[in-house]
Amino acid sequence: MKNINYKKILTGLIVLPLIFIFVTSCFDITGVTQPASAKVGDTVTITVDVNLSTENQNNQNYKFLWFGMLVPKSWDVANNATVRFDSPLKISTDRPGSGPMSADTEDITFWGNKSKGLDGENSGNSYTTDMNNILPIGENYGEVEWVAFRSDKPVDVGSDPDAKSPAGIDGTITVTLKIGSGHSGVQLGYWVGSHQNGFKQEDAWGQSIQDAESRHWDTFYKSMTITGAGSEATDLTGPAPTFTATVAPESYMFDDILTINFDAKEGKDGANTALFDANEVHMNPKVMLADGTVIAGNPVPMTLSGSNIWSATMWPPGYFSVPDGNIITELHVNFSSPDGSVVVKNPGYDSDIIFITKCE
Repeated sequence: MKNINYKKILTGLIVLPLIFIFVTSCFDITGVTQPASAKVGDTVTITVDVNLSTENQNNQNYKFLWFGMLVPKSWDVANNATVRFDSPLKISTDRPGSGPMSADTEDITFWGNKSKGLDGENSGNSYTTDMNNILPIGENYGEVEWVAFRSDKPVDVGSDPDAKSPAGIDGTITVTLKIGSGHSGVQLGYWVGSHQNGFKQEDAWGQSIQDAESRHWDTFYKSMTITGAGSEATDLTGPAPTFTATVAPESYMFDDILTINFDAKEGKDGANTALFDANEVHMNPKVMLADGTVIAGNPVPMTLSGSNIWSATMWPPGYFSVPDGNIITELHVNFSSPDGSVVVKNPGYDSDIIFITKCE
């Protein structure tokens, strides 16, 4: 009688669920509900509506749902947010269609944490790494990051007959997070996909009515205004901070004596400005008052104080003849040649460089 290798049979049974994971699931972010404006310190709730569909119905559909969120780095969302997914899907307590999602541990020894690149092959990276390498950062100039979350248990898209229909089924990802400081505006981003195909770039399946970037994942971007962020806050969707011009001392009010420095070496993307190696430079200042009035001052000849660094010192209230009872809220400057034929503004933008009060 032929000997039976029970060890081989048992091994085959153990890996059987993994054989069935190759069922194509499609993800489409159909909408995002988030506050248009929020205050620093507030706890906000954001909902991401997701449509899921599949071209193959299969009850053995062990796939983890992955979710990414583009946020300011200073918010520390990986540690300060809670995320969960809800849908009508359910096959068992081990494979529900709803439940919490946890921040990426980046432990790629676990099969559900292994990311796949645009070619659909294992990249050898975590989802956090691939999100930040592959996905754009919207209209933000920088200082943001993609933070990844994985469903604690598999989400069985292929277990539901409605998922096989062109309309698919709908689910919701709910995010609760605390608004951090440091920025007055940001464009938040959202990504959804699964561990099965990761970031694989592929067109939607034939009957799908989804409008997604790929049949396997989708992104969505939406801006938010942040109040109470302080006078030094930056709008991440606005011009990037520049070192073309600086003000001394580091902390100041506009009734202080100020020195404005212009570095002709600090142009766009590290290039020199159009006034590099100029023989003379003028500063063209104006101020905005608390009542909204704008006062333009005469050009100020600057003094060469370093290697292509020019300086001018002024007491703004006196220089601009600010009326009693009013205060300066903003100082706007650009720099030019004496005849005005060459003008340097905020690098990359056709606008003045703007300063506001900076207090410790």
